[in-house]
Amino acid sequence: MKTSSIIITGLFVGAAGALAATLFAPDKGSRTRSKIAKKGQEYGDYLMDNYNDLADTVSHQFEAIGDETKRLSRKAKNAKA
Repeated sequence: MKTSSIIITGLFVGAAGALAATLFAPDKGSRTRSKIAKKGQEYGDYLMDNYNDLADTVSHQFEAIGDETKRLSRKAKNAKA
């Protein structure tokens, strides 16, 4: 978990830095807002992809644990008989 916390913190710090750099850049307001919206969409897509990957990994682990539990349960029942 510690590694994921570091990665998430790094993403947020990077996003904050990019936002600050964009806001302080000498550009028209409409272009700045457009850049912010585009970067926000990119980060949102990136986070959703990573969330979906994490959810898939966790669900596969739970399925594997469930399968192993069923196998051990059957084995214990057969050993009793």
